[in-house]
Amino acid sequence: MLGFIPVKQQIKALLLILSLIITIPGYAFVHTEGHNIKDANGNKVLLRGMGLGGWLVPEGYMLHTPGMGSPTSIRAQVVDVIGEAGANEFYAAYHNNYVTREDIAELAEWGFDHVRMPFHYNMFSPAIGVWDEWGFEVTDSLIAWCSDVGMHVVLDMHCAPGGQNGGPISDSDGTARLWLEDSNQVHTIQIWERIAQRYVNEPWVGGYDLLNEPVLPWGVTPAQFKELYQRITNVIRDVDRNHIIFIEGNWYATDFTGLVPFNDDNMSYSFHKYWSVNTPQTIQTYLDMRLETNKPLWMSETGENSNQWFHDAVQLFEDNNVGWCWWTTKKVDTITSPYSAPRPAGYQQLLDYWAGNGPKPNSIQAKAILMELADNLRTENCRFSPGVVDSWFSPLFDNTNVPFKEHTIPGTILTADYDIGAQGVAYFDEVYETVHWDNYTAWNSGHQYRNDGVDLEIGSSGIPSVGFTGQSEWMIYTFNADVGGIYDMELEIASTNYSGQFRLYLDGATLKTVTETPSTGSWETFTPLLVEGLSIPVGQHELRLEILEAGFNMRAMEFTLDSAFAVPETPEPFDLGQNYPNPFNGGTTIPLSILSEDQVTVEIIDLMGRIQKTFIRDRYSLENELIWNGSNVTGAFVPAGVYLCRARSGETQQTKKIVFIP
Repeated sequence: MLGFIPVKQQIKALLLILSLIITIPGYAFVHTEGHNIKDANGNKVLLRGMGLGGWLVPEGYMLHTPGMGSPTSIRAQVVDVIGEAGANEFYAAYHNNYVTREDIAELAEWGFDHVRMPFHYNMFSPAIGVWDEWGFEVTDSLIAWCSDVGMHVVLDMHCAPGGQNGGPISDSDGTARLWLEDSNQVHTIQIWERIAQRYVNEPWVGGYDLLNEPVLPWGVTPAQFKELYQRITNVIRDVDRNHIIFIEGNWYATDFTGLVPFNDDNMSYSFHKYWSVNTPQTIQTYLDMRLETNKPLWMSETGENSNQWFHDAVQLFEDNNVGWCWWTTKKVDTITSPYSAPRPAGYQQLLDYWAGNGPKPNSIQAKAILMELADNLRTENCRFSPGVVDSWFSPLFDNTNVPFKEHTIPGTILTADYDIGAQGVAYFDEVYETVHWDNYTAWNSGHQYRNDGVDLEIGSSGIPSVGFTGQSEWMIYTFNADVGGIYDMELEIASTNYSGQFRLYLDGATLKTVTETPSTGSWETFTPLLVEGLSIPVGQHELRLEILEAGFNMRAMEFTLDSAFAVPETPEPFDLGQNYPNPFNGGTTIPLSILSEDQVTVEIIDLMGRIQKTFIRDRYSLENELIWNGSNVTGAFVPAGVYLCRARSGETQQTKKIVFIP
């Protein structure tokens, strides 16, 4: 019968048979098993990922460029000011600096197990039948970097020929022509076929994300939507049965109407989640689809919200066995990514020209600005946001505040440098996330410096300040007093009225209440307000600054020791150290050094004030440390959570926080 099949089809069939003979068995690759995505050893993978947005597909909002903000329009703006040769030089530096081998290694160190590589179709094939090896070279390099640190790469067609949606993110001209012109579909299929041929035997490729955030134009049916996905999949499967196919829903990867079921035995449904509450109900339709199809879910894009929202979203996904991939690792002048690249000097001149609000800079000036922008994108030149990373990975984030910076007094503490932690743990603010995609609410009204509910601004001084204050809002600052004594504090205030009030707490006890803040005539004109007579012992403390009556901005707190009223220090009768490990399960060691003849009582207390365990020691005890296994006085294990370890002897008391995770 083979002789009755056209020669082209005979060759194709023989090539497929040959590839099945020589390729590595499919289970040597990342693959789907029921509701899970697993590697060759049966381990769940593609659990925590980072999208490399902005690198190969520049977006206007990431660079703050005016206009349409698509990759093509941005390049046209660059070419307009420095020409084609200058643009080529700029983009070469831009790509080389945006993501590096060291950046990938750091992502792995943080805890990511995969990256999503958004790509533009033209980096592989600018036109039908025309191929560009550069796209494959970039992909090869990324795969090599990731394989070195045990991370997988998911290839994501972020910009398809013609545009898979009508927005700038797909580099469309305003119309999603992928769905309207067959030549664009043919071109898309050809590119995926060539990619599959190239990477069929690459185990560090985690899969193929066929189309990012498709949006069907009016008149295109769900059946036509599914048909294109199936055509792409069939062509890939002709040469590659090893890798997962990821299918995103309509309307920016949220609507899977017409895509269930899908004819492939190694596929996953991929959804996106932005600007909505983090409750199971918001992803229930996807969970139901997983149950119906026995296919895994992958949440391939989310972000652009506050750290609190980030943390809650991670908990939602992981509680429901959904792997996730964040957006994105780096942007210009941002608070929502781990790294923020500074705007170059003179950048506003370029932006004004592109927006039609200023003169055109000469090519020498423009090139200097753009090359500085490319250099600023090097990670070592960016500002790091540790709170963003902690919101994803730190087990302490939602129950324990940790220092943002090391603060010591005498000295200065910026009010913007409050501790890292969740809403209600490190700070409290009336608005701390946005949860309505159609009614955006700024969690940080100044949108600068940090990514929490606290509203921060950076004025002409370049120093961040707390603004847009609201009644009952507060921040906590962990600091160390090198010398105990009576301190004076000067708090920089800016206000247009005298109505402000605030209160200071030291380790939970009221330290000072200020009932009137000065008027400085401007929200950016700061003057010091003297707060006298603050009794602060030597050692580590938590200072809480609470707004009683709003109406003022705050910038810096300068603490000076009033030596005339210094508190004489006497040796402590004991020293309670921080337990380790912390958090713990199984058992934790609590260091205790006793220096006096008196007994020391050590109590484990829950947050309701109930004593769970008691130890009594004196200086003659054989051990200088305690071991707590998480049990209470009855021998039963306490629930997971935060506990206080309180040591006391006479009038001396010391406290540490312990986190128990059974």
